[in-house]
Amino acid sequence: MNRSHPPPRASRLFLSTLHATALASALCARPAFAQSLDDWLSVSRVGEFVWSADGDAFYYTSNAHDSGTLAIFRIASDGGDPEGLAWPPEGTRPEPAQSLGMSPGGDELVFVSARYFQGYDNLWRIPTAPSGAAPTPITFNDAVIETAPTLSADGRTVAYQVRTPAGPRIFLRDLADSRAWPRLFTTGDANETSPRFSPDGRFIAFSSGGDIRIRAVGGTESRVIVDPAIGGGNGGFAWSPDGTRLAFANGRSGWAQVAVVRIETGDVTPITYDEREHGGISWSPDGRRLVFTRSDASGFSNQVVVAPADGMGATRAITGGKGRRSRPRFSPDGDELAWIEQSDTRTPDIWKTAWNGGEWGERPVQVTNSMGRIDPERLSEAEEVYYPGPDNLPIPTLLYRPRDFDPSRTYPVIVRLHGHPGQWNHSFEMMRQYWVQRGFVVAAPNPRGSRGFGQGFHDLHIADYGGVEFQDVMNVLPFLEGLGYVDMTRKATWGGSGGGYMSLVIATEAPDAFQAQVIRAPVSEWRLLANDRFAASGRHWTASRTPRRERSEFGGPYEEIPEEYEERSPVNFVDNVQVPQLLLQGLRDAAVPPRQSQVWAERMREAGKGDLLSYIEYPDEDHSLRRYKATVRDILERMDALFARHLRPNTESAP
Repeated sequence: MNRSHPPPRASRLFLSTLHATALASALCARPAFAQSLDDWLSVSRVGEFVWSADGDAFYYTSNAHDSGTLAIFRIASDGGDPEGLAWPPEGTRPEPAQSLGMSPGGDELVFVSARYFQGYDNLWRIPTAPSGAAPTPITFNDAVIETAPTLSADGRTVAYQVRTPAGPRIFLRDLADSRAWPRLFTTGDANETSPRFSPDGRFIAFSSGGDIRIRAVGGTESRVIVDPAIGGGNGGFAWSPDGTRLAFANGRSGWAQVAVVRIETGDVTPITYDEREHGGISWSPDGRRLVFTRSDASGFSNQVVVAPADGMGATRAITGGKGRRSRPRFSPDGDELAWIEQSDTRTPDIWKTAWNGGEWGERPVQVTNSMGRIDPERLSEAEEVYYPGPDNLPIPTLLYRPRDFDPSRTYPVIVRLHGHPGQWNHSFEMMRQYWVQRGFVVAAPNPRGSRGFGQGFHDLHIADYGGVEFQDVMNVLPFLEGLGYVDMTRKATWGGSGGGYMSLVIATEAPDAFQAQVIRAPVSEWRLLANDRFAASGRHWTASRTPRRERSEFGGPYEEIPEEYEERSPVNFVDNVQVPQLLLQGLRDAAVPPRQSQVWAERMREAGKGDLLSYIEYPDEDHSLRRYKATVRDILERMDALFARHLRPNTESAP
């Protein structure tokens, strides 16, 4: 068996109810479409990028490899054919490459990759020259999370973040000595994350309990950079090229704002102050400008903007239109600016624009091309709509209709449920477009608790997780019915993680509301999750979260309010379930332990509901279930069979 393409298997609890024969007949019964499943699986995505030291190339991560696992590629800055830097030999399990960084000299890349469990990363290095050299490990402790590498100016030392039992701490390692042990750099009581070497390599700035601290590499004391009167919640920082200032983000307004602090004096210069989310801050090489992203008024899109670093001029948008941009970075000579851009109809790719005599180029150009055999012009752009929640709060929602939409006909509908806290926005999701173009309407609501609409909207769910959000989601149904073209007898939910939890809440609280559900990695029992994730050490920690039992969503720890945890645990109410479910779980999931799905499946079987549930475990998959293209293919085929059986998605209903 090829280990890099492991086949999915049925749950060990009981066999899937979608047998292979039923699956084959359902697929054969579907009409032919212009885009085949193979066409859709040709779409890939860019994860992150760095400029080469000379500005002639980009190094980036992408899942364009045949397996679908994130790997490192190189492409000329003017575009062309990319080349892969290294890939494991045939039969070796591929590991996603993330947190890509360039050495100051430009001769090698550093990145993180996990051998055992999602997020349990180690540090690696690889030469940038196309020598065919394999990556070599910098660290190899597979029992802890090691991430966020940053290199000193001479390339000799790497600083990185380690998830210890006391919380995240910063460690250093001498790269010039293969026998050098990692050494602890920070020893405070707060979570210490996101190390950044100063340009001269003498200092390291890092986050500490919501403050930004700086410490000399050879020193013992650190100091807070931003005046405490500004408030906590400072982060997302970047050194100026001369090392005299830090640009950072502050969230005390309820929205992330950009500012610059001078290292020696602590003087803070505000750059933004408006009702928008800002992030992804970086400097121009001459230190005169900042580039960052700024959300639009709706919160569904954002733009790349440039602002004077002294706060004395206007902020200028470099991009426009619906879409999501991230990681804007100037070229090493400052003549170009690049970023990652995606939209409803275009997958994430690298784009750039030029700076000509003080003016930006008129039109950004696309550098990478990751749409494969799918034409973006044939896909559907989402409409921004709002419907009232139970207290009349407007719920921001994206509505997708098929490209050949006919308002005189009726269509089945999928209600897409995002993870927690999450947000649906104008970003690309291949599987969503797949179903839209196969004749579905898709509604993607952002219930309170979602990101991207300000801290106030997010905090409306605290102490009522699974309660008010459930009502927000259910209120989409009268909105859909009022459209006139949605067949309310053919409805499905589709959600993962927090959206998987919401799916189970719907199944137990409104059991006859939908005709089918697709559920990925849900939380089914909060007490069990509190034990796995917060009380016990192990692989269900995250890089920056302190293990604890308290959930702010419920208002306290389990031992203080057990009734809240039990009431909000769908597994206690499986007797109510009436809807057919396709439940999907990766066994290498470090975000939601597989026990959550396994307990749900077991309780369903014990309650005599086994005929309603098709439970599939993927042994070699993580939380997102998209490490391998083979997994994505299997999920889409199983969804096809489920919808064919319960939703009749041929769009041939009477007008």
